[in-house]
Amino acid sequence: MKNLKKLSRNDLKTVTGGQVWFADTSCGVQATTTQDWTAAEADAWRERLEANYCKPPTHSGLSNNLA
Repeated sequence: MKNLKKLSRNDLKTVTGGQVWFADTSCGVQATTTQDWTAAEADAWRERLEANYCKPPTHSGLSNNLA
């Protein structure tokens, strides 16, 4: 798992129960969840965040002559 870590209850004092997962994507989006997931499920959640928020650019090369 890359850039994904499980936080303890002491790390986030406002959480009242369950596990806390923190994701930091390649484009700078940060997210937390308190779902009771396995590490594999949390990794899949992070991959979905990456796909939704860190889309590749729609063009390549110089941007001088864009319409």
